[in-house]
Amino acid sequence: MKTRITMILCAAVVAMGLTLSAPVTAQDVGFTIPSQEEVQRQRDNRRSQALGDRVARRVMDAFEQYEEDNVRGAIETLRGATVRTDYDRAYVARFLGAMYAALEDDPRAPSLAIENLRAAIEPDVLGWNDQRASLQLLGNLYLTQDDYRRALEYFERYLKFVGEWEPDVLIRMASAHMELRNYNMVVNFAEKALQHMDRPNRNPYLLMIAAHYESNNVRGAIDALERGITALPEEKQWWGQLGMFYMLDENYDRALATMRIAYDAGYLERENDFRALVQLFSNNGIPFHAAEVMMRHIDRGQISGTPQNFSSAARAYHASREFRRAADAYRKAIEASDDTSANQDFYRRIGDALLLAERYREAAPAFQEAIRLLPSGEDAGRLYMSLAEAYFYSNQYRQAYDAANRATRWSSTRRNAENWAAYIKDTAERRGQSVGG
Repeated sequence: MKTRITMILCAAVVAMGLTLSAPVTAQDVGFTIPSQEEVQRQRDNRRSQALGDRVARRVMDAFEQYEEDNVRGAIETLRGATVRTDYDRAYVARFLGAMYAALEDDPRAPSLAIENLRAAIEPDVLGWNDQRASLQLLGNLYLTQDDYRRALEYFERYLKFVGEWEPDVLIRMASAHMELRNYNMVVNFAEKALQHMDRPNRNPYLLMIAAHYESNNVRGAIDALERGITALPEEKQWWGQLGMFYMLDENYDRALATMRIAYDAGYLERENDFRALVQLFSNNGIPFHAAEVMMRHIDRGQISGTPQNFSSAARAYHASREFRRAADAYRKAIEASDDTSANQDFYRRIGDALLLAERYREAAPAFQEAIRLLPSGEDAGRLYMSLAEAYFYSNQYRQAYDAANRATRWSSTRRNAENWAAYIKDTAERRGQSVGG
């Protein structure tokens, strides 16, 4: 099933005109790294050294304690070591730094880990693997301590040391630049990470999307999302985000196409996504679908059952000439509302919808309720005119005549109401009925 969905989504991506393999140019991250041949020469030329006997015994004892989860005991054992050479000193510092980094219940541990790791790295006397691990760990520690500039410094040194563009490290560097608000560099490092990954990964795309968003680059965010969806079509949240960015870019056709694909695949989960789809259906002249989506997800509890949301569905039903459904939605809006003014308007709209649906006997009570909630003011005159119409077309001429006469009390409806009352009376008499008066 998962494979089938992926195939459908990929086909949809093609249908939308997105590129299945967007070429990416090499990105400038501000430094270069040596070739593997140069790194190998440096490894071969690196001096091999051994610990002094006494230090070696201390290290072995500390390692045994570390293996038994006695990290503090291991630290104390190492701190008591008598070092005689730069290599002894660097090796012990590296081990101490790694163990301090493993302590989780000591607020001093991170700074002590950093201090020891720097002491281990700077003489540049450790074996190649130890130097490599120490550089990477120090960069990670600076990152966790929110010292992003130092983190970038040591990650750069690490990459230059190993001579490889390691995607995980590049992503950490992009994250550090994100915290420093260097948005262009975020994009460059994320792109560099993508270039050197064996398989697609969501993190570089997330960083690029965030960087473009923070720098108000809507087109850039769209590009990153399009490429991300092409590479990872089952990243659910991206489809809704892409639709939103298309809306910001005023590309409403593509926004609707994207949101419909996401909706059909079951990828929309947030209320804002459903409401955005409703808005897009309405704006693109498909009001029935707008209403159906709104009501379906109110019923499922995925959209709040507010008077405004019910009213939105009702207006959409009305626009699609589903007048009875519009009236039903307005009734739900009334049930959810405690605002007298809003409810008066909803009752009026129910009456209007039922008039258009030619449900005249059902329309009359709605207008009566609207009048009850708003017995005075110019709108009351128009409500009496609508009530008269509902009564007239349901052949209730006496009630229609009375409503029309009541509408004459307001200047805005007086003339029409007088003409309407005369017409009602004449029609009733021609049909053998008396309206009195």
